[in-house]
Order: sequence, then C-alpha cells, then structure tokens
Amino acid sequence: MSCLALALVVALCACLPSAALAAGDPPDPGQTTSGTVTSNGTDYQYVLYTPTSYTPGRAAPLLVMVHGCQTTAEEQMKANLYNPIAEREGFVVLYPDVDALGRAQPGAANQCWKFPYPPAWMRGNSDAAAIADMTRAVMAKMAIDPERIYLAGMSAGGLMASIEAAAYPDLYAAVGISAASAYADGGCFATGVGIPVATSAQLAFDQMGPRARIVPRFVIGGDADQAFPPACTQKAVEQQLRTDNLVLDGRQDGPLALTPAATRQDRKPGGYAYTVQTYRDPAGCLIGERWLVHGMNHFWSGGTTDPKYASFTDPKGPSAAEASWAFLKRYRKSDTAMPCAEAPAPVAAVRATCPARTVTLTLARGARVRSVLASVAGRRVRTTIRGRRVTLRLPSGRKTAVRVVLRVRRQGRSRAQVVRRTLARC
Repeated sequence: MSCLALALVVALCACLPSAALAAGDPPDPGQTTSGTVTSNGTDYQYVLYTPTSYTPGRAAPLLVMVHGCQTTAEEQMKANLYNPIAEREGFVVLYPDVDALGRAQPGAANQCWKFPYPPAWMRGNSDAAAIADMTRAVMAKMAIDPERIYLAGMSAGGLMASIEAAAYPDLYAAVGISAASAYADGGCFATGVGIPVATSAQLAFDQMGPRARIVPRFVIGGDADQAFPPACTQKAVEQQLRTDNLVLDGRQDGPLALTPAATRQDRKPGGYAYTVQTYRDPAGCLIGERWLVHGMNHFWSGGTTDPKYASFTDPKGPSAAEASWAFLKRYRKSDTAMPCAEAPAPVAAVRATCPARTVTLTLARGARVRSVLASVAGRRVRTTIRGRRVTLRLPSGRKTAVRVVLRVRRQGRSRAQVVRRTLARC
C-alpha cells in the first residue's frame, strides 16, 4: 500500500463532516468479555458479546465482526450496533482484534489487518488463520450452532471477510462486506481498479480447494467512498458469484447470473437514498445482495450517533447491521447448495396459524403471457397460467403479509417483467 493511499485514509478519517449527533446509545444489557488466542505463535485478542437472550446449552448463531484500520474491536462493537440486534435475535457476536504488530503500525496502518500480505490470504496462515482460530475458540467455550456462523467486515476487515470466505468456507455459512473489495483485491483501494474480477474469482476458488461450496455474500458501501470506490464493492459481489459458478459448473458466467434479478430504490428518513440489488440462484432464492448508499463516503452505514465514533460511522445511511443480519440469517452452511441456497425456516418459525391456500393474480392487459416464474417469500412455487390469470399456492405459515414476486415473460419479448404483490396469508 502506498504512502499516498495511506495518507488518503488519514485525511478521510480526520476531516469528513458528520451529521448532527446525539449523546450516545444505551448500554448493552448482555455480557461483554475479552479473550486471547494464540495462532501460529502470535497472540490475538478479541471481544465477545453474549446477549441476555442466550441460553447456555442451546446452540446459538455466531456473528464474527472484523474491524477496519485505525479501529479496535471494542470501538467497532460500540459503533456498528450489532449488539442490540443480537439481543433481539439471540446470536453471539465476536469482535476479533489484530496482533501486536498491527497495533504497532504507524498512522493509517495502525490497528490494520495484513490484507496486503499474500500469506494472509491463505488458510492456516497469518491473520486469516487467527480470525478462524478466534472463531473456533468461541465455539469451544459456548454452545454455538456450527451451521449458522457468519462473518462480516468493514474496510480492511471487509477484505478479510473476502479472504475468510475463500480460505474457510467450511467454517462460515455466509459473509458480509462493508466498504471493501474482492478476494486478494486490496489494490482496489483508492484506485477502484485492482486485479480483474475474473482473476480474483479464480484465486478464491483455488483457495477453497476441496472445501469449495456456495457462500452467499452481502455487500454495502457508499458511492462517494474515496477509499474503496463503488467499483470495488461491485467487484466484491461479482467475485463471489463467479466463484460460486466455478463451484457449481466450472465456469464463471453461469448458472448464477452476474446481473441483479431485481433493483429497488429507497431512502432512510432524513438520510441518504440508497439502491439495493438482489442476485438469485436458478430456483429464485437469494444468493447475493449489494447496497449502494448515495452520497456516503468511507463509513459504516448507519450505526451509532455517538460523536466519539463519527470518524468511521455515518448515521445518515441505512443500518448496515440490520441489513446484513437480515441477509446472513437466511443461511445454514449445509443448505447453500443448489437448487436453493436459502435454508428452510426453523420449525419454531412456521407455526401454521394460516393454512395453505390458492390465489389467482390478474396481470395488466397486454401481450399474451408465455411463462411465469413465481416466488413466495423468496421461495419458488408452481403456477398455472390462463390468459392474464396466474394461479399459485401460498404455503401455510404465520399470520403475516407475504411478498409474491412474478417474473413474467410475454410472447414477442425477450426480457422478463417483474411483478410484485404483497398478500395476506389468510
């Protein structure tokens, strides 16, 4: 990493303005502890948050959150606001920290993971091994569901998330990346270029080795990010799709589409507008998601309003913690294989207060319908077509509204039209 690039990070952290800030957040009610793991002869410290909703002996999900440069594990914990979600959802949060060498680096490289160092990209080596070892240490001391271990990272930590997805796909079910880039692509920093995404995808696949599997990926970043420009976060999501395709079929351009299945626009009240692109597998199940926050620089989106953390979190953005957890919690490690990458809902979550029922939707007038692909709450269902009427079956489930998505192909048109409806289960 060049001195000029490091200076840019210093400038970003030192002079970017923040929104009007509140006094801080209420204290987390759970237990915060610290620990140390020795990995390849080097000591790494970590912070662990156990929510009050954790029940000893009952396996809970684990989220590993990897901080960026110039940030400690404790600072990242207080800034990104995963802990309140952990209280609500019942998962444990691990915040790894760098070793003594990382803490001793000067300036912008202080508290930084060794992402420019090729051995750190590989299983069993350097920081990649240390993050995995800290994860396993928590698994050894607590009841953790090995099928539901997730990893997210910010900036340099996001680059480490790309690395862990390739080096340890047997450990992490899915990953989230904030303001970073693809596997072995630290050179995207500041330039928006780095290595070709196809090269990154092949390197990641090679690193997976015999452990290769589909790893769903969530990516978020700002379109005004001067450290990792939008091209970097685009590469982050595309690299994983290409790597997943290599796992599935030995080629990079299919069967998973490299273009989004849907795009939506939204805005945080009083804050930034943002664009969400979703990527789906051939069964229509969610496999990737990219959030682009318009006007945001190199920050964690959303998070605390405490002014102590204003240099690396922007409360005007949508909550990256909420968005990433909503994505990650869909997956179980053993269930990400095709035809559908999303895990079946836990039995406790499908209390059948509404029976299955058949519904008929009428499409707008126009050319004759050739075919329809339908999904209910993100899962494919069969349809029957008669003229403009599409009949499908809503599965049984809780008494809630459910999203129905139709991908309609009309005769004489090559592109599918996406129709979305929200229906009551009963």
